[in-house]
Amino acid sequence: MELKDVILSTLAEIEEDIEETQSCDQQEQCDTADHKEECVEEKAQTPTKRPDSLSDEAYFLEHLRERILVLFEGFQSPHNKSVEAKVDLTLNFLEYLLATLDERLEALKKS
Repeated sequence: MELKDVILSTLAEIEEDIEETQSCDQQEQCDTADHKEECVEEKAQTPTKRPDSLSDEAYFLEHLRERILVLFEGFQSPHNKSVEAKVDLTLNFLEYLLATLDERLEALKKS
């Protein structure tokens, strides 16, 4: 498995964990509430994205920062000693980053 595949799978796992944590927090709030029906209605009405665009952007930038840190860790890895492999890793990451930023900009333009 290539380093970029490991990085992508790790990022996917992190995003899944975050989603699971958020759903567990919401479920705990619903269980402790007196009116479970009201909580279910609120859950159905609330969008899955964070309502505050500023916090959404902060979330995006935070995860972007983490991905860049993973790239730097890949550079420092003793398994990747060849410069060619490091350049290839960087190019693949930058392609992914550009695609992600383009998607993000399109989403912001639509909303």
